[in-house]
Amino acid sequence: MLETETQPVHVRPAVDTDAEPIVHAHFAAVHQTASNFYPREVLESWSRRPDETRYQQIRQAIAKGDELFLVVEDVSGVVGFGSIVPALHELRALYVNPRIARRGVGANLLVHLERLAVLRHCAYLQMDASVNAEAFYGRHGYEVVERGVHRLASGHEMACVKMKKALQQSI
Repeated sequence: MLETETQPVHVRPAVDTDAEPIVHAHFAAVHQTASNFYPREVLESWSRRPDETRYQQIRQAIAKGDELFLVVEDVSGVVGFGSIVPALHELRALYVNPRIARRGVGANLLVHLERLAVLRHCAYLQMDASVNAEAFYGRHGYEVVERGVHRLASGHEMACVKMKKALQQSI
């Protein structure tokens, strides 16, 4: 358990009832944290307004089990989430509600995701990081492999930074 400036947070595996707060955390993080780095059409394509279709997509992804989700919660409920896809050695997502950003919550969640990856026999994690997240991942040992573009489900492309980190098996 991590204590932020005002209250403790807890990381746990996500369950299907976490779908709505996961989508809301994603929407807030994308539209507030990344708004100075990407044009509006990219932000809107990256994270549409929360709706039942998006909630159902997350419920299905959690149930399927190929992508493993963790949530971070405080007394108000879920305030962030992250996911990995062990078969691809991929860190797929890490988002924290901006109202509690820069308090160590994302770093704590990242440590938990890396531990989960090690338990799933991942020797490394790789990702397409948003340009606004490059410094965060760099501080946590991820190295830039190349700069490129990430194609969103809508077909829009967004600038990204392909990053990778070797994981210590004793995490």
